[in-house]
Amino acid sequence: MNFPDYYGYGQLFAFSGIDGENSHDEDFVGMLMPGKISIRFDAPDAVTLSVPCEIEKFDAVFSDVITGGEVKIVFYDKNTVLGFFVNEISIFSEKNAPVKATGNARILSADGFCYCLLTSGRRFAFCREKSEETALAASEEKINADIDVICEKRLDYYRKMPACEYPGFEKLYYKCLSINKVNVYSPQGGINCRSTTPDRLPHRHIWLWDSMFHAMAIADYDAALAKDSIRAVLQCQREDGFIPHMIKSRENISDITQPQVIALAALSVYKKDGDKSFLAYSADKIAAFLLWFTENRDLNKNGLYEWKTDFANTRCRCDESGMDNSPRFDTTETLDAIDCSCFMANDCRCLAEIYSILGESEKSEEFRQLADETAEKINSLLWDENAGAYTDREFSGGLNGALTCSSFLPLFAGICDEERAGKLVSLLLDKDKFASEMPVPSIARDNEFYGADMWRGCTWLNYNYFIISGLKRYGYTELAGSLARTTLEKVNKWFELTGNVFEFYDAEDKTAPWHLNRKGPQPEVPDYRKKYHAITDYNWSASFVLMLLRGEY
Repeated sequence: MNFPDYYGYGQLFAFSGIDGENSHDEDFVGMLMPGKISIRFDAPDAVTLSVPCEIEKFDAVFSDVITGGEVKIVFYDKNTVLGFFVNEISIFSEKNAPVKATGNARILSADGFCYCLLTSGRRFAFCREKSEETALAASEEKINADIDVICEKRLDYYRKMPACEYPGFEKLYYKCLSINKVNVYSPQGGINCRSTTPDRLPHRHIWLWDSMFHAMAIADYDAALAKDSIRAVLQCQREDGFIPHMIKSRENISDITQPQVIALAALSVYKKDGDKSFLAYSADKIAAFLLWFTENRDLNKNGLYEWKTDFANTRCRCDESGMDNSPRFDTTETLDAIDCSCFMANDCRCLAEIYSILGESEKSEEFRQLADETAEKINSLLWDENAGAYTDREFSGGLNGALTCSSFLPLFAGICDEERAGKLVSLLLDKDKFASEMPVPSIARDNEFYGADMWRGCTWLNYNYFIISGLKRYGYTELAGSLARTTLEKVNKWFELTGNVFEFYDAEDKTAPWHLNRKGPQPEVPDYRKKYHAITDYNWSASFVLMLLRGEY
């Protein structure tokens, strides 16, 4: 069993809601820093646990347990890290808060918390509590816990997982399971089930379509958690059907939504789990969400759908689409959007299947008809014969001609005919368009804005999954397998170099992801606290890697 053993900046280290209670609002979450071993715990005045040692080869580097040589570091509970160390160990704060020595304890206060590092021989306990007294007491209570047993318990979680059947990717497989695990919150606030987040740092919150992608991957090994990930989002639905794109402990902190993939996720989980009661719980909520789109995202009433766009925000005009800074949205006109319309058609078709499974034929027919009507409008109004692709249509009537990865969604949604599918495949194979080293770039390579800034050229694994799935649907099995294999090889390359699975990748496969622009240039030394870089230990990327490894496309 080949566990991940790459240590590097950006990897998350935290206590998972799978193992017990953790905290969304007062999260105690660390990130590995350069130099072995240094873990910085996030806060305005960040506190670093430094366990400097020379380890030529780690045994395992997971999100909650690190082992190598004589060193072991493991999360015991939401506020406590335990371990064995050699040579020396220390704590310090970013703003140089004074460290108080009390016997074998070192205590510092920062941002309303007290951090206590207690040593006993080679053992240590590192606890965070609200007061010096409770931090010291917690450290004294927990330092004698059986660290070996706790480490084995954390490692057993991975040993019990289904084996990786794709040769050469075993370490990446377990790394992605670790990313899934660390990004789970226990029930809290108004949400009565576990939830998943894109990344405990820096995003923290629940995000709509991210949660659906997490659920689709997690269902293969933990159907209950997969259903919780979807349920947490549905619990935050308004009476009119709207679901915010970002949620914090059931507090709606957003006035925009995200792409329609909830029925896709619910149906995917059902096909692995067979729980009709979950479909019954979800179906009417999903229906209300889709009908909200018909009322609020078809302003010109032509049967196509639009995203809410912030024309004044030049750095992120269309957060709602998930393709924040795509040049598609550089126009000053509202668009009948190819992606919004395809996601709508696909999710209506998935919901029709859900209602059919539930024996609700009238509702099934209602959404099947809505799917068909949307597909017909996409084919009649969004196909650009000159480009040989689907593109967005401006409200003034003209196609905007921007070729992006969303142009391939009719393959995924099963909307186009064989002839048009063939033309889309030709674009994928065209080196001037979409045949890049790391497939598939988010915009065509000959686009004047093509570069290395998020959706202005970089590669995203969710769209790779959609495209690969669409190719398989239309019988392009060999090409689908080739794209899947290349995607996995490139992700694995950067994982072996950095220890991370990233939010997005360089389509030219030259630049380390954290040096790519993210709505503007990056500082020379990556530090998300100065400027967000391509997010590390990113949960939907891990989820799509797992699905590609399992051949689920």
